[in-house]
Amino acid sequence: MKTKLLLDQVISDDSSQVLLRSKLRAVSRRMGFKDTVRERIELVCNEIITNQLKYAGRHGLVQIWEQSNSEFTALDLFALDFGPGIPNLPAAMQDGYTTSGTLGKGLGAVLRLSSECEFYTLPRGMARDSPWHGMAVWARFHVGNKPNPRRFQCGHYVRAYRDDVYNGDCICVRPDGPGIRWLHADGLGHGKEAAEVLIGADEVLDETTPLDGVLQNLSHRLRGGRGAVAMACGIDFDTRRLSICGVGDMAAFLICNGERRVLNFSPGVLGHEHRSFEMVELPPQQALFVTASDGLRRNWSLSTFPGLWRLHPQLIALLLGNVITRNNDDKSILVIRATPIKGEESGQE
Repeated sequence: MKTKLLLDQVISDDSSQVLLRSKLRAVSRRMGFKDTVRERIELVCNEIITNQLKYAGRHGLVQIWEQSNSEFTALDLFALDFGPGIPNLPAAMQDGYTTSGTLGKGLGAVLRLSSECEFYTLPRGMARDSPWHGMAVWARFHVGNKPNPRRFQCGHYVRAYRDDVYNGDCICVRPDGPGIRWLHADGLGHGKEAAEVLIGADEVLDETTPLDGVLQNLSHRLRGGRGAVAMACGIDFDTRRLSICGVGDMAAFLICNGERRVLNFSPGVLGHEHRSFEMVELPPQQALFVTASDGLRRNWSLSTFPGLWRLHPQLIALLLGNVITRNNDDKSILVIRATPIKGEESGQE
């Protein structure tokens, strides 16, 4: 999966909309969207901007992301504001709901016009330990048909320090027969040197090598360089098992049945001195799994963002990436939900 931030625009006044709309038109044209879909994208963007200017005290931002993998290409709009939030989100999503005397069709229009979308709000004062309050909107538009449903949902957030062209973090995701496996790595430091460390790292992630062998092979490749920290993970959807091993300062969280479990790895650096890899196996059924580089802060809990964890992993990744990451390093977050088999009941938070 490739994820690229194309624009991060603060929406503070009417003039800030000009660059956003111009960039959006250029991007949608380059990506090959049909004219009718491009019109829908602009309408959704306009609704998002209007809501931020009306209700968020002109303290918001809108991001344009390009997403692509072997199955689909999509454009994501992500809006985040620092306003008062919405006390009754389900009511606000219905046409006709308004608090400003307008027609009240904003969120309902976003829902109808997008290929996929999700909303999250945290009214001021609801979560005292949260560093954020306001409204978040994620809207995705697929180039071509929407891909068939899979046995997992996935979300990415990858952003270089100071939005450099080089990013020392990398996430490689591959199908693995009845499951999925991924490598999440962080080259030491940031900038061009850190990015070059992990060139070709995806080559060690195949369908047959055990996960600890994947990390061992990566460590061999990195000898003589600055090194990296990493984790290798896999989910088998037939056995409903999650396997993970890693080394160094990486973050992993399993969210299941209203609880968050933090997974820590032995100290060390791939390509240099490190301990042997320890494999951990956990049941991922009806669970959310988050992996991240050290750019993600760890001083959060499920109550920091109440109700967020039931939503689409892409919205979760974008919200966490924008709200609780450090600004002095590369940042990368992968969020995967193992979706329940038909007939199972969800026990997730």
